[in-house]
Amino acid sequence: MIDIAVTCGDPAGIGPIAVVKALMKAGGALRHDVPRFRAVLVGEELAWRKAGWRPGLAPLVPTRLGLKAWPAARPSRRSGVMAFSALRRALDLVARGTVKALVTAPLSKIALSLAGLPHEGQTEYLASAAHCPKAQMILLAPRQGLRCVTVTRHIPLSHVPGVLRAPAIADAAGALFEAVRRLGDPRVRLGLCALNPHAGESGLFGGEETGVLAEAAALARRRGIPLSPPTPADAAWHAHRSGNLSGLVCLYHDQALIALKAAAGFGVVNWTVGLPFVRTSPGHGTGFDLAASSQARARIDDAGTVEALRLAAWLCRKRYNF
Repeated sequence: MIDIAVTCGDPAGIGPIAVVKALMKAGGALRHDVPRFRAVLVGEELAWRKAGWRPGLAPLVPTRLGLKAWPAARPSRRSGVMAFSALRRALDLVARGTVKALVTAPLSKIALSLAGLPHEGQTEYLASAAHCPKAQMILLAPRQGLRCVTVTRHIPLSHVPGVLRAPAIADAAGALFEAVRRLGDPRVRLGLCALNPHAGESGLFGGEETGVLAEAAALARRRGIPLSPPTPADAAWHAHRSGNLSGLVCLYHDQALIALKAAAGFGVVNWTVGLPFVRTSPGHGTGFDLAASSQARARIDDAGTVEALRLAAWLCRKRYNF
C-alpha cells in the first residue's frame, strides 16, 4: 500500500473540497489503472471537516494551530499560515519516510506573502527545502498525452525576454526529457516553442529565435536531448497534439497553460521533477470566486486532483516497485 500525503492548500479556496470529492471516488476514476494507495490528509482538522471530511474517508494528520476561523473565499494571513503549516508538516512526513509521495492542493501566493513567508510558491519552497535548485515544473494533461515544461514561471510577461538564458532553457529541456522517459515514451522528441509570432520571421518580429533560443536548442542537442529548433508555438502545440512531438519546452506560464486547459479543462497536473520524492498538484489555482458560490461543492471540478493522485500513485509504483 502506498501512503500519499495530501495537503489542504488554502482553506478559503476550493482545494480541500476537491480533495474530499476525489477521495469519494474509490473504485471509480480515481482507482482505475493505478496501484492501491492511501491518502493521508494534512492540515487543520476544521478545514478538512468544513470540506466534508469525516473519519473513515482518510486518516488525518492535524497541524494543530488552533485557528477557529478564516476569511471566506479570499486570501488572508491566517489562511496563508494554515496552508504553509500543512505543506511543512507534509514535507516532514515525506522526509521521515512515513509517506512516499506528496500531493498539494492549491494555495494563494498572496496569502503566503501576507503570512510573511519568503517563498513565491509551493514548488519554490519544496525545491529550497530539498536543496534541489534545478527542480522543474512539468505540466501534463495525462488523459490527452500532453506534456510540457515552463522555462519561467510566475513573472510578468514583460520580463520574460530579459531573463531567457540558453543554459536554463537547456536545463528545462533536460528535465522534460527525463520526465517523458519515466512516463514510458520509447522515442522522445521535444519541441521548443518560439517567443515571437512566426518564430520571429528571421528577426523581423524579434531576435530571440535566432539568438538565445537557437543557442539553447544547440546546447540541448550537445547534451543528448532531442530538442527541435524554435518553432512557432501554435504549430508546436499542433505537432504535439498530433503525436509528432513527445513534449514541449514553453517559455512562459500561459504559453503552456492556455493550450493545456483548452485541451483538458481542469484535468491538468503539475509534477515537480528533480525532487528526491514524488510531488504532484492539480494544475489550477485556489478558485476563490468559485469557493464564494452557494453551490461551490456541486460546481467544483475535481479532475485535476484525481489526476494528481493517480499520477503520484503511478510514479510511486515505478519508483518503489509496488
